[in-house]
This record gives sequence, C-alpha cells and structure tokens, in this order.
Amino acid sequence: MFWDFWIEEFDEKILINLDFKGICTFKKIESNKIEVLIGEKINAKNTNDLKNKVKKSTANFLILENKEEKLQRIAIKTCSVDAIKAYVDYPAIKEMAEKNVALLICFSDFLNSKDKSRTLYLMQKSVALAKKYKTPIIIASGAKNKWELRSPSELIAFGEMLGLEKNQSKKALYDFQNKIYERETLKKQNKYVQPGVKII
Repeated sequence: MFWDFWIEEFDEKILINLDFKGICTFKKIESNKIEVLIGEKINAKNTNDLKNKVKKSTANFLILENKEEKLQRIAIKTCSVDAIKAYVDYPAIKEMAEKNVALLICFSDFLNSKDKSRTLYLMQKSVALAKKYKTPIIIASGAKNKWELRSPSELIAFGEMLGLEKNQSKKALYDFQNKIYERETLKKQNKYVQPGVKII
C-alpha cells in the first residue's frame, strides 16, 4: 500500500520487512519483490537550464529542488515537474494545487538538520498551506543510507507532527504515488496521452 518516494540507497530486504509496496530511487534497479520507479532531482540555474534538463530526462518522477520562487513557479505553470522539494510559500503552493504538482517532504531533512526547530517550522508552514489549498503532499524518508530508512508508521507519525491528521498522513504515503505509478505503467503500454486521458 505504502511507497517511499525518496531513497538513495536500495536495500530490498529491509524495504520488504518495512512492508513498502514500492519506492522511488535515483539509479536503475531491478526487483521482482518491490515496485521501483526512477526519480531525477533537478537543480536548474535558469529557465533554459530547467527546460533542457526536463527535456533530456528519462525518469519516471521529476523533483525540483530549487528554492528560487521564480523557477518554482515556471516549473509549476509549465507542468515540468511532478513535485517540489523545498519550502514553498503562497502563491506557488496554490498554483501547485491547480497544476497537480506535489509538495515533497523528506524526514531526513529534519533528521540531519542542524537547526531542527527552524526546519520543523518551515515544513509545518508549507504543509499548512498545502492543506489549505489542497496541494498533494508526499512524505518520504529521504534516506541516503539504510540507517535512515523509516517504517510507514514512523513516517505517518512524522506527518502528524507536521500538522496532518492521521488519515491525511497515511494518504501522503500512497495517494499521489499510486497516480504516478499508474501513469508510468500506461506509458509503458503506450496508452497514456495526457493527464486524465488514456487509450483503452
């Protein structure tokens, strides 16, 4: 049922024991026991750099890491990325809801922060705005190694700490992720046309 949509080190045995349906990672991995999608982190210098990186990408899931609001809003308006991993403010967060771009929150950013209270405040602020405008939210471990992997129950508890209700926090571990997985499955079958349209 649950996905971890940001993992940098793949450990199949641990992930199965943690009861994840699938993951998103950043290098090609094959597994017969867990679903794997390939993500790409995009840091763009400017608009042209953003367009070029998106055009060249073959990943299943594109994540913008830029904190610059101008680039965030361009990426949102052009539907260039699937998610933004940064502290997002109004009006960008509202535009994300309109364009179905998700807010991605990684537990590891909080875990490894030197100023946890500041990091938590910024995360809670972004999540509060996402809730207000119904922007999709993804909660992931952001694990850089197997020691940073977290169980679904721990990530759900983290979501509650950020201000989500328990059912909202659970949803942040599967809802948007399932839609990305369905989209990529349809693309493999040459049945995907555009959001909301598929070939029967």
